[in-house]
Amino acid sequence: MREARGIFGFEIEIDEIQATKKLSQNRDDHNYKNIISELEKTENPQSIAIAKEMSKCRK
Repeated sequence: MREARGIFGFEIEIDEIQATKKLSQNRDDHNYKNIISELEKTENPQSIAIAKEMSKCRK
């Protein structure tokens, strides 16, 4: 197989997007609750929002 020379441009048409969320669901309950607690302690609104979403996922 020969290596191509130079830079080649190309376009890809997207016909579907699949979303996935992974919020530490592979952790045990103790670690999971600790992660939520630490995120809630921050003053970062995005971290607090993630903590709220994590709380919804595991009850």
